[in-house]
Amino acid sequence: MANTLTPERLFAEPALRLAQPSQFKISPCGNYVSFLQPNDTNTSILDLWIFDRTSEQRFCLLAAATLADEEKENISALSPTERAERERRRQFTQGITEYFWRPNTASVVACIDGQAFLADIEQSEPTLLTNRDKRQAAFSISPNGEFLSYVRNGDLYYLNLSDPNKAEHRTTDDASATLSNGAADFLAAEEMHRFKGHWWSNDESLLFFSKVDESKVEVSNRLEVDANGSRTIAQRYPYAGAINPTISLWQHDLATGKQQEIWRDNPEQAYLARVNATASGLYIQCQDRLQQTLVILHKSYTESQWHTFHAEHSTTWINLTDDFIELPNGGHGFTTESNGRRQVILINQQSAPKHLAGPTHINQLIGADGEHIYACGWQDAPIENHLFAIPLDGGGFVQITSEPGWHDFSLNALQGLFLDRFTSDKMPLRVQLNTIGSESEAQVLFDEQINSGHPYHPFAANHVACEFGSVVTCDQQDLHFRLTPPLSPVGKHPVIVYVYGGPGAQKVRKEWSPLLLQLFAHYGFGVLELDNRGSNNRGRDFEAPIYQAMGSVEVEDQLLGIELLKSVPWADIDNIGIFGHSYGGYMTLMSLCKAPGIFKAGAAVAPVSDWALYDSHYTERYMGLPQDNPEAYKQSGVIAHLDKLANPLLLMHGMADDNVLFTHSTLIMSELQKLGKQFELMTYPGAKHSMQEAHVSTHRFSTILNFFARHLKRGTNVEN
Repeated sequence: MANTLTPERLFAEPALRLAQPSQFKISPCGNYVSFLQPNDTNTSILDLWIFDRTSEQRFCLLAAATLADEEKENISALSPTERAERERRRQFTQGITEYFWRPNTASVVACIDGQAFLADIEQSEPTLLTNRDKRQAAFSISPNGEFLSYVRNGDLYYLNLSDPNKAEHRTTDDASATLSNGAADFLAAEEMHRFKGHWWSNDESLLFFSKVDESKVEVSNRLEVDANGSRTIAQRYPYAGAINPTISLWQHDLATGKQQEIWRDNPEQAYLARVNATASGLYIQCQDRLQQTLVILHKSYTESQWHTFHAEHSTTWINLTDDFIELPNGGHGFTTESNGRRQVILINQQSAPKHLAGPTHINQLIGADGEHIYACGWQDAPIENHLFAIPLDGGGFVQITSEPGWHDFSLNALQGLFLDRFTSDKMPLRVQLNTIGSESEAQVLFDEQINSGHPYHPFAANHVACEFGSVVTCDQQDLHFRLTPPLSPVGKHPVIVYVYGGPGAQKVRKEWSPLLLQLFAHYGFGVLELDNRGSNNRGRDFEAPIYQAMGSVEVEDQLLGIELLKSVPWADIDNIGIFGHSYGGYMTLMSLCKAPGIFKAGAAVAPVSDWALYDSHYTERYMGLPQDNPEAYKQSGVIAHLDKLANPLLLMHGMADDNVLFTHSTLIMSELQKLGKQFELMTYPGAKHSMQEAHVSTHRFSTILNFFARHLKRGTNVEN
């Protein structure tokens, strides 16, 4: 007999999905595939596993429990740098959190609990590389595997892996409460997705590092509340329009110990967005404060003068990527959205960029060989992701993967291998190793089948299939949606619009249904997800309508989704709720206020209420400076529209949120109280923005289901 999902079961151990392997890497020699695998007894702890291509055997190379000081990693012992690094990466696991293959060897460096270990595949005992009495973070291995570098207490260190004594070398000694070296700062990691703060030259003679000075950033005294009480956190938070941290790039010569500053931010180059140390020298990508200009600067390792290698301009903004790659022939591949959708270009200093024929939209460049650039993206529809080979000579591109669904890749172009992590609406997950251009059978590393031994099997008979489709906007843009019907629909059922709606994200993918959708379906609700204009994976022209007008076209597009529900037999269009987290919480509030007759109730989790109170790099990208356009900020904020709120609201927020500060919700509370409007409130002591703790997730979704069951007809009531 099939079971019905509940929040208590969905977020309990053992997990309903098989332990998902992650961080797949193909060894430089191509003989092995490595990955992190959750522990059998605790899925939040990751071990390092190896797949041997020759024997087709897999084995655990490093078990976290044998490496850590304690059987379970103590999260409270994390250094501030480690804690920030994990939050920015949305890394909620423990155990081995990161690892690197050491080039030219069959060994890896694994990072766990603030330490680094060296493990050789053919040896049984790993070697501790770092000082067990201290905690390190921001680990990086040099290009040839000779050195390991890391940050401790804001200063940068390195050690020589070939040195039998593994002697530690200190690179900087000026760290303070407001100055750090070698680690990505908040804006770089959270908004630019630049997670590194130091880089090695190709010949390993130079170590480049960022120096971040936050002394002029305004201190925001944030109240953080957990189960044991409250405390004031003095956080230097760079608000929109306010002073940013000062950042400079430095060079350390290993042979002489000489250090020099080689770049510093300035009005034209306010952000150090990317750093690429290549065989032909150092390349850095810089943006102006409004992010309407992107310039790639280049210098050889021996010269001091920077040269402009490539520059782009936009009247809205320029999205950042990791797509800068040096080609085997010495050229460089990059991507641009200058024509509205992301395409591949070849760039050099001697001539204009050359556009290569490619699919409709590129997601990411993942590597190259002497004849092709390899990229993932889509040709027919953005709900799928495929691998493409794009000839360097400008010839016709080839789509390598064909199975409908969402493919993610790791590539070893030198060995002609790619790893395909595949999911679809009919396939939970399959991971296989393929040879480029070969008909040889793939080697399957992981294949999740919902059989009798699978933890989800008791619920499989009640698994609800999703429907995919699209609607068209007034400017002829296709908006893709995923519609999940309720379990066993009879008559009319309420529908929950599950929304994110913001830039940089995509909800609708042809993938295995997230179990959260199944939870709503099992409680009698249909769920509609729609990627409105402004969302990711469609190109800048699709995103641009939100420029200096956030909370406008996004709501209009969600209303187009409501129109399509009128033709769905089981959908009760008189009982539609809306729910979202972060930007989705903001969208929930804006939709409730701008379409009160459409949405009968809404649950807003960790919403932004005033964009002037969010960080500079994210907000100014889409809104400009608040002092230049205060009216746009006012109209894009929630507060100005709360007087139109006419339907039930459930407001939720973590009380230790350091991203969307709890202040956003207190502003909403205060304004609603001034307006005499009732609302429901649930706060979570100790929870940060992601609210990932199992007990928080269980309680949060029980509360949300109960809220919608009370305010929308037909939903099944649940206990909190």
